Amino acid sequence: MLVGVLITAAASWAAWSVDRHNEKAMLAVRTRQAAALISTAVVNITSPLVTALRVAAATGGSGTEFSTFMSTEIGPGRLFIDASLWRTDGATPSLVAAVGDAPEPVSASSAGGALLREAVRTDSFAVAGLPVGAMTRVAYAMADPSAPGFVVLAERAIPANRRVEVENSPAFSDLHFVTYLGDTTRSADVATTDVAPSDLPLRGLTHSTKIPFGNTVITLVTSPTRRLGGSLGAQLPWVFIVIGTLMTAATAAGSAQLVRRRRHAEHDAITITDLYERLDHRFGEQRHISETLQRALLPLRNPHIPALDIASRYVAGARGVEVGGDWYSIVPVDDEHFAFVVGDVSGRGLSAATIMGRLRFTVRAYLVEGHLPDRVLQMCRRQLDVVEDDHFATVLVGVGNVATREVTIANAGHLNPLMITDSGVEFIATKVGAPLGVASSAGYALTTFIMPPGSALLAFTDGLVERRGEDLLRGMDRLAAAATLGPSLDESLARILSVMNDGGSEDDIAILAFRWTEARATPQQSMNLTNETAPDLRAQIGG
Repeated sequence: MLVGVLITAAASWAAWSVDRHNEKAMLAVRTRQAAALISTAVVNITSPLVTALRVAAATGGSGTEFSTFMSTEIGPGRLFIDASLWRTDGATPSLVAAVGDAPEPVSASSAGGALLREAVRTDSFAVAGLPVGAMTRVAYAMADPSAPGFVVLAERAIPANRRVEVENSPAFSDLHFVTYLGDTTRSADVATTDVAPSDLPLRGLTHSTKIPFGNTVITLVTSPTRRLGGSLGAQLPWVFIVIGTLMTAATAAGSAQLVRRRRHAEHDAITITDLYERLDHRFGEQRHISETLQRALLPLRNPHIPALDIASRYVAGARGVEVGGDWYSIVPVDDEHFAFVVGDVSGRGLSAATIMGRLRFTVRAYLVEGHLPDRVLQMCRRQLDVVEDDHFATVLVGVGNVATREVTIANAGHLNPLMITDSGVEFIATKVGAPLGVASSAGYALTTFIMPPGSALLAFTDGLVERRGEDLLRGMDRLAAAATLGPSLDESLARILSVMNDGGSEDDIAILAFRWTEARATPQQSMNLTNETAPDLRAQIGG
């Protein structure tokens, strides 16, 4: 009898332990699924802030452009209740523009001021809870190296009791949850929960995990609302206790069931591994398709232009499988002139590629007609609108004279080109106008310069010099240090690209370079422009 009692007790305890272990493991899986969903939501929250900073950088801190863009994200049922753009290059942050509810006053010693300063220091974004009246606002502040001196501050509202409905997702279907802002689980740090405040903290079987969240973390704590592994595991201990005489048979049945579960789990693990391998293969196929489509939108080869050595490169970025919006072109205009363009449509995907293709062929057509770069950009301004299309484009357009080596360029929000000579390198200073798609009443200015014999001009998109967590000026300095010329321009461009892209860029890279060779055209060999072929060029570019 004693042996039977001991065996029954041992079997009951073993069944309880296995069941407890299974419940904990399944709760951990559910919690990781919920954490992944929250991580995805963080990306959706920060994406508009990144775009707003780029609009601010491209427009020189225009409050109107900022308000126009962010107004689509403000209001009931949308991401934020208010957003504001701040300058932080003074002793005290100064407000540039605000949309939605009026932001809280910011001073050097206020919580808002501290949040703005923290955003400048962090590589990601700064976040803090700000109690305001009957609601609590979660404030997000983000700075970006491409927009120095600017910080975007946006706020979301949650109820004062932190009570929210359970997410409509299988990850939350059988869980109670609490999120804490920070790495502690104090009641003061509760951000959101689906239970009443009196039921906090969660009791019984719980699991917690930490989710990176800007300059801090979100601590997610969950507990099951019902049994996750079914009712049989909970009943087994009582079966062993009540039916002691059938202990052996019950133990065998339970063990067999556990073995089957293990086999099912091993089979599921093999199936999941196979699915991941298939997904990796599909990802590679999709990436190849994306790169093929991107290259199909770019020139198959560069044209032959007398007195010029031409080289170009396109490298797809490391993030995602969607097609990008970077492009380049160089075209002969006549025997005396050629034109070139390098551009970058914001964002990715089919819409960005469609806009890129439309702009590429439109710019090329205007250049072949003989229009000057500033006129080309002015006419292309109507091709897109950032509010309606969700995209804008930065473009550098130039025209060169083969006989005189004179180059004239105009700039719509793009990075300045780099001239490489025997004596050194120099970024050509231009008057940067508004990107295409960003409303502005100002026109575009021309910059004209003469390049020395044997010199080269390098035009590129921002993927060549921008790296996460690095100041843009440092990237430009790295390019200037790497830019030297060898006997072959194509080999020189390949070497420059290998130095600049050694760690891999998240963004696409497009580069176009040309160098004046010794076999230059002479004025006698060049065809004079006529009013019929190129009225703008003949009027404003020496031939």
